[in-house]
Amino acid sequence: MIYQHRLVIARGGKLEARNTHFQNVAMQALDDHGSKLVGAWEILIGPDAGCAVWQLREHESLASWEQHRIRAIADTALRQGQDKGLYPALDFVDTAILRLTAFSPGFPESWPQLDEVGGKPRGIIEQRILSFRPSTVAGHHAIYEDRVMAALERDGATLLGFFDTVIGPGTTNTGSHRSVELRWFPDLTHWQHWREAQDTDPELAQLTKEDWMANIERVDSVLLRPMDYSRIR
Repeated sequence: MIYQHRLVIARGGKLEARNTHFQNVAMQALDDHGSKLVGAWEILIGPDAGCAVWQLREHESLASWEQHRIRAIADTALRQGQDKGLYPALDFVDTAILRLTAFSPGFPESWPQLDEVGGKPRGIIEQRILSFRPSTVAGHHAIYEDRVMAALERDGATLLGFFDTVIGPGTTNTGSHRSVELRWFPDLTHWQHWREAQDTDPELAQLTKEDWMANIERVDSVLLRPMDYSRIR
């Protein structure tokens, strides 16, 4: 599987209009064209909080992703609806294609229908985008798999997925220098306890703030709240 990872920004009080139009007009049509919107999360804390949504859409392969694009472009009703109702609400859209790493937890083989997820309990997701210097990715992934991944599975935190970028920022002809980590928490209180442990536990602080960070060039982190139609919630 590959995953289309998309940031949608609608500033100036336009996010609710964007969300309503997307849910009522575009969401099911895009699913019907051969992909699954598995994650849709509003930024709760971080840049563009209250003005942006991150999406994660599942495709079987790069070929199926391209076919999905072709079908969506050919859908006149969808395209006209987006031109009139969706795009005027948007300020910026950024997209990358991701793939789960070999050490990442796997995603379900099947997902519930969109009309089955509304009203179900929702947690909090921390998304970290990690950027690396050239030729350092293997070293980072080794320490993450061997030491960091297990150490951070505490205080209600669950690693949802760890991805490398296939197409988009941080990619070269020979590999990826950008990864995405998604971690789930029941609520903000659990996230706070988890984060504070990285200050108060000397061994964990050494691991996360020195050993791990020495392998990372940059971290961009946001806290996300699942939309009510998000399958990952």
